[in-house]
Amino acid sequence: MWEFIRDHPLHPRIDRRLQDTGFYRIIEIGWLQFDWALITAMIKRWRPETHTFHLPIGESTITLEEVEVLFGMPVDGLPVSYPHALRDYRGLHYLHMLQRLTGFQPAEKTALSGASRLQLTPVRQHLEAMDAEITDDSPPEVIDRHAILLLLLMFGEVMFPNTSGNLVSLRFLHHLERLDDLLGYSWGVAVLGYMYRQMCRACMGTQRDIAEFYRCCR
Repeated sequence: MWEFIRDHPLHPRIDRRLQDTGFYRIIEIGWLQFDWALITAMIKRWRPETHTFHLPIGESTITLEEVEVLFGMPVDGLPVSYPHALRDYRGLHYLHMLQRLTGFQPAEKTALSGASRLQLTPVRQHLEAMDAEITDDSPPEVIDRHAILLLLLMFGEVMFPNTSGNLVSLRFLHHLERLDDLLGYSWGVAVLGYMYRQMCRACMGTQRDIAEFYRCCR
């Protein structure tokens, strides 16, 4: 996402639409350099039983207040949950939903991973093609399509990444269907919970990397 924004500065209309969603603060902060040695040391001090770092000076952790203040994410509101009506959705259902919301569907079915995850490379490529078409006179639906695809990049690469760094869960399309409602959800709670989960997995040795968001919160 950061490379795309660097090479394709966002049109002011896209900026405003992302501000409406409550996620623009992450773009304002931008990509941050991180210290692998520090992160490795912190993981060794993480205790999954309490979700805290055990330091020589006492226990410490990353809190909801920090997520809200630093990144502007709401910590109150509706839970970020998966509707029961979509529990039976599989790959093609999500691809049809993606097409309906963004006008985009990857040409290669191999872009799908498992039942609900999509590779982000074709999303970035489609955004690059769309970018030149965004003007002051673009219809609102075109602006929304661009914003939804950018948010998919953000969710997959910054907020809820897996260790590949190139997959996003299409289950988020349920929330992205109504951009004006995004501020009504407790995204800060979802992101912090996901980060705790990643930290627990890393400290127990079940994965080799951690969520990008933790690197930003260091």
